[in-house]
Amino acid sequence: MLPRSLIISKVLLLLVCASLSFPLNFVKVRYGLHKDKVRVVFDLQKKTKYRVFVLKRPYRIVIDLLGREVRIKRVRLPKGISYRLGKHSWGRRIVLKPKRRFSVKAFTLSNPHRIVVDLLKDKKIKVKPRKFTVVVDAGHGGRDPGAIGWRGLKEKWVNLQIAKYLAYYLKKDGRFKVIMTRRGDYFIPLSERAKIAIKSKANLFISIHSDAAPKRRPYARGTQIFALSYKGARQKKRQMVNDLSYASLIINDGNPRNRKLRVIISDLAFRVTLEESVDFAKILARELRRTLKREVRFKGIRRANFAVLKTPGIPSVLIETGFITNPYEAKRLRSRNFQRRFAYAVYKAVLRYFNLSER
Repeated sequence: MLPRSLIISKVLLLLVCASLSFPLNFVKVRYGLHKDKVRVVFDLQKKTKYRVFVLKRPYRIVIDLLGREVRIKRVRLPKGISYRLGKHSWGRRIVLKPKRRFSVKAFTLSNPHRIVVDLLKDKKIKVKPRKFTVVVDAGHGGRDPGAIGWRGLKEKWVNLQIAKYLAYYLKKDGRFKVIMTRRGDYFIPLSERAKIAIKSKANLFISIHSDAAPKRRPYARGTQIFALSYKGARQKKRQMVNDLSYASLIINDGNPRNRKLRVIISDLAFRVTLEESVDFAKILARELRRTLKREVRFKGIRRANFAVLKTPGIPSVLIETGFITNPYEAKRLRSRNFQRRFAYAVYKAVLRYFNLSER
């Protein structure tokens, strides 16, 4: 048997050889402001393959730098353009989140190697103020009553009342297109609720529910907020890659029969779902606490695997408004005043998420 010190030396030697064989390609991102455009420049240490595409819903500009040796060292972007970085087996991804829309043009330069992405301020893009599409989902319904609470209070009824109030506030605002998955007491399968959001190209999906207290905590109180788990996202990504009919619902530009395109879009879409859902859930939790003076727990993205949250590319949350089996909570959930106040707090969170002022 070789001495331990000799084994360690050989491992270190292999690592040094590997690093010499595959030198890292450090990338710096900078910008320039021009009258007609914002120029984003990627300074490279060597020629690098890349791809650039635009995600319409929500609006994102995606730049993929291909190569396992790529490392993004520094990113500098102007105000109004935030970003997220992604690490993948094929390289690195940077997702730009501008506050306005641009036409996008990309090209390369050499000596030194650079990738240039021009964000063109096209006047034609400045159209009348857009309406954000929000899908409001009242959980359960029809033959599915949901949880049965104190004195026979049915979850499906509570969910629908709060959903109707939320839809009312959003419609009254005038800046939202509101789609309700159900307006009355009838049953809709879980998968159909998610498809409603996908087909309507929703910007946000909010599912309203009420919870039953666990036996060990019969007097539990408060509101819980869920977002899609990593496990749930992986399951739905596989369906999008392998199921052509499902992929066709998601991919508007490009050929859904292209498996490589399905892999790219599914990966990006569910990353958007996970990240943006968390952003909205945190805003929502803060608003509910502030407005209702209520205990609110955001359960994060590791816990929820609800079918209605599997909406690729659409920020989605499920709200358990309260514990319907707790007499104190049931009285509040039955109250029209509480239902209105709860819905109004959710409406204010939606405004904050879209950076809109209250009217």
